[in-house]
Amino acid sequence: MNRSYNKLVRDRIPELIQESGRKSTSRILSESEYFDALIDKVIEEIEEYRISGNEEELADVYEALDCLVELKGYEPMHIDYLQLIRREARGSFKDKVLLIDVDDTVR
Repeated sequence: MNRSYNKLVRDRIPELIQESGRKSTSRILSESEYFDALIDKVIEEIEEYRISGNEEELADVYEALDCLVELKGYEPMHIDYLQLIRREARGSFKDKVLLIDVDDTVR
């Protein structure tokens, strides 16, 4: 039975498939395809974490985000710095605040 995936996988997955005696087809993505695939992977892993609550899925989110940071040439420490700046200016998400609505009428 042949199953189609067409998604970004961890680097060793084709090797592990071969070691198990199965065959697979894969290719290397262009940079723009890789960017899109990483975004899709972050969303996929977040959805998997939402369903399972498994911390390994959360680790996969981190891995995909780390690859995205590297692909874009961002400095991880700078991303951490921006996170702190935004946290100081606007807060975190720790207080569990759900904004219901805003009356935009200026008085």
